[in-house]
Amino acid sequence: SYSVSQARVHWHDLGSLQPLPSRFKRFSCLSLLSSWDYRHRAQLIFHLQEHQVEIEAMMNALFRGVFVHRYRDVLPEIRAICIEEIGCWMQSYSTSFLTDSYLKYIGWTLHDKHREVRLKCLKALKGLYGNRDLTTRLELFTSRFKDRLVSMVMDREYDVAVEAVRLLILILKNMEGVLTDTDCESIYPIVYASNRSLASAAGEFLYWKLFYPECEIRTMGGRERRQSPGAQRTFFQLLLSFFVESELHDHAAYLVDSLWDCAGAQLKDWESLTSLLLEKDQNLGDVQESTLIEILVSSARQASEGHPPVGRVTGRKGLTSKERKTQVDDRVKLTEHLIPLLPQLLAKFSADAEKVSPLLQLLTCFDLHIYCTGRLEKYLELLLQQLQEVVVKHTEPAVLEAGAHALYLLCNPEFTFFSRADFARSQLVDLLTDRFQQELEELLQSSFLDEDEVYNLATTLKRLSAFYNAHDLTRWELYEPCCQLLRKAVDTGEVPRQVILPTLTLVYFSILWTLTHISKSDASQPLCPQKQLSSLRERMVAFCELCQSCLSVADTEIREQAFVLLSDLLLIFSPQMIVGGRDFLRPLVFFPESTLQSELASFLMDHVFIQPGDLGSGAVTLYLGLSDSQEDHLQIERLHQRRRLLAGFCKLLLYGVLEMDAASDVFKHYNKFYNDYGDIIKETLTRARQIDRSHCSRILLLSLKQLYTELLQEHGPQGLNELPAFIEMRDLARRFALSFGPQQLQNRDLVIILHKEGIKFSLSELPPAGSSDQPPNLAFLELLSEFSPRLFHQDKQLLLSYLEKCLKHISQAPGHPWGPVTAYCHSLSPVENTAETSPQVLPRSKKRRIEGPAKPNREEISSSQEESLQLNSILPTPTLTSTAVKSRQPPWGLEEMEEEDDSELDFAQGLNLIEEDEEKELEIQDESSEEWQDTNMQASTYSSPSERRLDLLDSTELDIEVSVTRAGGIMSLGNAGRQPTYPSN
Repeated sequence: SYSVSQARVHWHDLGSLQPLPSRFKRFSCLSLLSSWDYRHRAQLIFHLQEHQVEIEAMMNALFRGVFVHRYRDVLPEIRAICIEEIGCWMQSYSTSFLTDSYLKYIGWTLHDKHREVRLKCLKALKGLYGNRDLTTRLELFTSRFKDRLVSMVMDREYDVAVEAVRLLILILKNMEGVLTDTDCESIYPIVYASNRSLASAAGEFLYWKLFYPECEIRTMGGRERRQSPGAQRTFFQLLLSFFVESELHDHAAYLVDSLWDCAGAQLKDWESLTSLLLEKDQNLGDVQESTLIEILVSSARQASEGHPPVGRVTGRKGLTSKERKTQVDDRVKLTEHLIPLLPQLLAKFSADAEKVSPLLQLLTCFDLHIYCTGRLEKYLELLLQQLQEVVVKHTEPAVLEAGAHALYLLCNPEFTFFSRADFARSQLVDLLTDRFQQELEELLQSSFLDEDEVYNLATTLKRLSAFYNAHDLTRWELYEPCCQLLRKAVDTGEVPRQVILPTLTLVYFSILWTLTHISKSDASQPLCPQKQLSSLRERMVAFCELCQSCLSVADTEIREQAFVLLSDLLLIFSPQMIVGGRDFLRPLVFFPESTLQSELASFLMDHVFIQPGDLGSGAVTLYLGLSDSQEDHLQIERLHQRRRLLAGFCKLLLYGVLEMDAASDVFKHYNKFYNDYGDIIKETLTRARQIDRSHCSRILLLSLKQLYTELLQEHGPQGLNELPAFIEMRDLARRFALSFGPQQLQNRDLVIILHKEGIKFSLSELPPAGSSDQPPNLAFLELLSEFSPRLFHQDKQLLLSYLEKCLKHISQAPGHPWGPVTAYCHSLSPVENTAETSPQVLPRSKKRRIEGPAKPNREEISSSQEESLQLNSILPTPTLTSTAVKSRQPPWGLEEMEEEDDSELDFAQGLNLIEEDEEKELEIQDESSEEWQDTNMQASTYSSPSERRLDLLDSTELDIEVSVTRAGGIMSLGNAGRQPTYPSN
């Protein structure tokens, strides 16, 4: 292919005259071509035509000898090169190579499994379909491979899918009638894809298919000619019909973003959009009006901000200077056009909450300085009037939040019209607070609650709560009356739910705004802030008590709202609030009492970790008469709410508000609720390990202990390990073990401690004296065996020795081995998982063949031991396996071990480190007690516990025979005194 490429370049240059270099001067007689030059060129062309057949034969030979064998080469790079070159041949020499006998190779390669090969195929075809003169020779190929080309728009590689859509655009333009309606309908849904490049390509296809024939922007003199209003209205009517009738998506913002690159000029025609909305004779339906308003808001946001909708990422770091200038100009044009019309739009659609809420969001796209510079203050007065009417008229949270945010944008002190906006805000809040005071007095004094009175009070509280979120309403002093209302609700239970929910939010916002004022005050004046600090703390503690009382009420929404607000408040007033030089806020730091912590954990168990059958969805659906889609939507909303509750509780754990041990209540549900909360629990586990690795490993063990204890109390010790719940616990233990990651050396001490505590728990309760039954917790060893692959070879031997020592004083009937002990010992056997137990820094391959170890000489032994003593961080590979015991041959190196007088003492010292406090708890008295005491005295000479641990891990080589013997003793306990056999390597 390389030689053919060179040949192609030479052929292209043969008939051209190259200009002379700059240092050569052209003679006047050569300024024009002479008759001899023309005769020479004619001869050259004749010579090439004479040898054309020979050249084509040469290229055909190259094709049959190279391409036919290499277009399906093993290497994808070679396949891609072949397809790229055959595409170049077809474009450059279409008369010879643009035939079906050559095209079929590209069609077959469209099914290649590698991305680069498929991409080269599509690019080669783009060069062919882009030339209208060549399309007539592609009809047979198109009919054969059109289905494959259409299906490639759903390719798993986004860049391949984008090229497929662009190729179909060329087919749509240059080959009329080839793509059927069915083919196009498979491409339309891609305009809502999450990848913006793919969605934009699909939007271009949609534009050329539906909009271009009717709404083409024609150019005259190099400038775009403005379309007629009729053509623009046709564009928006087609857009409306496509969005409404296709029913592919619920949000038109994604459709606008997909069409922005190819139809941005039409979408920025806000005059046509507003005229369609304001004219009375348009006869638009309710859905069409809502969609048109959403298109208006989306196009305004796209022009002024340049950000795609939520879920789409452009991948660009920023805008160019030209794009920023265009964005500023569009923002000015948008503001100048919509400022006079926004009050009219609000007045027309003020009764519809779904239409008013997006219209209020248009203020975020405005350049609000134009209200002053453009002398448009009269429209500001109209906007403030409409805004007040909307807030008083509606109670929907979306409308109230949009209205509060719009008023917040207008109440910026930087604007010259700030006084007008602030006055309008004060009037509105005065109106709402006066209503609240009157309705609250009626509620507190009357013994019977009228439905209208309850509704009026609830709607007023909703409006105040929405405004308190965006505006500082501290001067209206809403804290005391709201607390009074909450106390009555807790004491009597007569306050309705729709009143309690906004009241809780109001008190919460009141506390946060007070904290904001104190944080902004000067810390150098401690007298005034000290009073404010004490007052704020009293309010915060009182509100926490009220929320704690609400956790036990019958209504679900009240419980969940109280839990969310309480979690956020405890997190805000945690020790993190004094970080960043705000030490003067230390008196506000609050730690919840143990009763509150237990209530929070109990709430989590009762309302988050519940099975789908416990939700009562079927009864609710039957009661409310919901359809299947509505039920699915309700289930998703409930799941989001439960995830929110769990995330709030996990934040309290990670920021030190709650005791970290409470995380066991979360971790023990990791496997069972992995689909719903797996990401939250995994992130919590990772963060907890970063905070304290040792404590986190103990919490994992505590989670398994709790689950095992619950199962034991429910089913008893008989046949416990055969229950499905126990199998789920094993899966959970395996997932916990995998969470330690590949850092085996870093987690070595943690895994040892975990095994030690697990053995201790399994033997904590002994059977009655004289009974041969196994201890009730002994099955816990099977859970513990899931962590054995994380141990080093030396550590397994020490744990086997430790387990043997603990089992000495437990009576066991001969001939009846205990299954958990046998399974655990098998997981700790010296030849088990040899690839994992070698303390190497570099990982080994899983497919590596394990051969018998070669017998080294004594010099290598001594040098390796010296190296291990010098480099304690690089642990030595175990030198012996159980093969030496099986073959009854004296293991190499025993002479050196016997020469070490204190080898037994060193091993005992290491074993003492792993069991430190076991002698007191298990009361083990044997002949080696004096040896352990001497070892304790010698171990006290180490400077730190880490040095003792390193000595433990490095000294296992010195007495390997003893550990293997003890391993055999443990196996004999599990097999009723039978001689153990060890597999050889």
